Amino acid sequence: MSPERPSRLWAALPRPVRILAARGSTGRDHLAALAGECLAQAGVSTASERCRLAVMGRDILAAAWCAEPLSGDLGLLLSGLRGPDLPAPPEALRPVLAALPRHWRVPHGDDPWHGRVRSEAREALPGLMSREPENLYWKAQAWNVSWPMADWSLAEAALAQAQWPRPLAPLRLHAQALLRLAQNRAEESLALLEALGEFFPGGAPNLRAECLLRLGRVEEAAILLAEAVLSAPWRTSELLRLDDILRGVDRLCSPVPGSAAILLYTWNKARELDETLASLAASDMHDAGVWVLDNGSSDATPEVIERWRGVFAERLTSLRLPVNVGAPAARNWLLSLPEVRRREFLVFLDDDVSLPHDWLGRLGAAAALAPRAQVWGCRVVDEANPLVAQSVDYTPLAPRPPHEQSLLMHLPSMHLRQPDFGQFSYLRPCVSVTGCCHMLRSAAIDAVGGFDIRFSPSQYDDLERDLRVFLSGGGVAYQGHLCVRHKRRSGMAAERSPVEIACAGANLRKLEAKHGEEGLARISREGEELLERDMAERFARLDAMTEVG
Repeated sequence: MSPERPSRLWAALPRPVRILAARGSTGRDHLAALAGECLAQAGVSTASERCRLAVMGRDILAAAWCAEPLSGDLGLLLSGLRGPDLPAPPEALRPVLAALPRHWRVPHGDDPWHGRVRSEAREALPGLMSREPENLYWKAQAWNVSWPMADWSLAEAALAQAQWPRPLAPLRLHAQALLRLAQNRAEESLALLEALGEFFPGGAPNLRAECLLRLGRVEEAAILLAEAVLSAPWRTSELLRLDDILRGVDRLCSPVPGSAAILLYTWNKARELDETLASLAASDMHDAGVWVLDNGSSDATPEVIERWRGVFAERLTSLRLPVNVGAPAARNWLLSLPEVRRREFLVFLDDDVSLPHDWLGRLGAAAALAPRAQVWGCRVVDEANPLVAQSVDYTPLAPRPPHEQSLLMHLPSMHLRQPDFGQFSYLRPCVSVTGCCHMLRSAAIDAVGGFDIRFSPSQYDDLERDLRVFLSGGGVAYQGHLCVRHKRRSGMAAERSPVEIACAGANLRKLEAKHGEEGLARISREGEELLERDMAERFARLDAMTEVG
C-alpha cells in the first residue's frame, strides 16, 4: 500500500483531471477522454510531474482498451504514445501492439457496412467475419452488436479460436472473460481474468471485483478494490463501490421515513400496466397507498385497473380522464390531490416497470442516507436485457459553444456503450435522476413547483424539474443499489419513431431556452463541485481505513 494518504494522491491530481475522474472511471469513451486530459496536463506540468501524469494517461488509455479489448483503435492509440517522459509499454503488451496494425482494418466510408441499423448489422456480420477472419474490426463490431441484444451466438462466433489471429490471443482471453460475466458465469470469468493477469496495466479490478461479489467473496472484492484505488487514485468507480461496501450502503434497506404515496399514470398500455401492478403487489410496499390515473385509454386499461382494485382494496385509488393530457399534466394532476399531498413522500412509477421486492426499502435507505435531498432516483435497465443500463445518475457536462454542436445541454452517456457489470451500483448526490422510478419530498413541491406542461406529451419534464430543484439548493440523490427493469427499451437498443425523436429534440430545445447558457453552465459547474466534494469525502474515509489497516 502507498505510504501517502489516498486523499492527498487525489488532491494532487490537476483539477481538470479530477473533474472528469469524479464522474467515474468506467467506459471506453470516458476513459479515453480522461486519458487525453491527463496527457494534456502532462504537457503543461512541471518536470517532476510530467512523467507521472504521462504514465497515468497511458495507463488510463490502457483501461479504456481493457473495457473494450476488441477495439483495436485504442491499442493503436496506445502504441502511438511516444515521448521522453514515457517508459516503454509493459512487456506483456508489446507483442500485441506490434501485431495489431496487421489485424485492424477499418472499411472505407463508402463501404455498405456504414449506416446499417442493428438488425441489418447482425445479419451481415457472420459473413464479414468469415471473409476477413483475422480482421479484429469485424469482431469488435460483433461484440458491440451482440451484448445489447444478448445475442451470445454472435459473440461466440466472434471469439471462435479457429478464426482468431494468434498474436492477439490475450485480447481474445479478456473478451471471453467479458462474455462469461455477461452470461452470469462469474466463476469462469474470474478464472479467465486470473489467467490473463495484468496484461493491461493494473489489470481489470472492477471486473474481478464484480466476479468476487457475485460469488459471495465480499472481503476479497473489497481488498482488491482498495488496492486498485491506492495504486491509481483516478479509479473513482472502484472507490464508489468500495466505499459503499465498507459502509454497508449496498445492503441497507429501511422504511421510507414518513407516509408515502405511489403514483402511476398510464395510456393504452393495459398489458404493461397489468404486469407493473403485479410487480408492485408482490413487493414490500410498507404502508404506502397507490393512485393510478388513466389518461383516457381506449384499450383494456380500465378493466385492468378495476381488477387490481380488488387486490389492493382500499389501498388503491383510481382516476380516469377523458383525454390524454400528457405526462407532465398527469403528474401534476396526481400531485394536486389533497389525499396525495398529505403524504410526506411521493413516488412516481412508470406503467411499464418491473420492481424488486425491496424497491421501496432501497428508496427509504437513500432518504435516510441523503436526508437533505428533495428527489431520490435509481438505476434503470432494460427488462429484455439487464446488461443495458438505460439511466443512472446525471450531472450535466459543461455546455459546448453553439458552433461545436447543435444543442447546449450535454448529458453524460458513459453508461450507454458498456454492459452494466455493477459499476453504477453506488449511492451518491447528483443533479438529476430518471423519472421512471423516483421519489419526491412532498413538503418541497410548493417551493419548486410541479412539472412544466410545456414538455408535453413527454420527455425531459422530469429532468427539467430536477434542474429547478438543484438550482434552488435542493438535493438530488441517486440510489444505484436499487435496480428497476423497464419494459421499454432505451439507449443503444431503443427503437423510436421519427415523431418521438422529434418531440424529444424539441423538448430539449425548450429546456435549453428556459434555463439558458448561463443557467446550464452554472448547473454543470456546481454539479462538478458536488461530485468533487463527494469524492473527497470518500477518499478521506479511505484514509481512515488505511491508517487502521
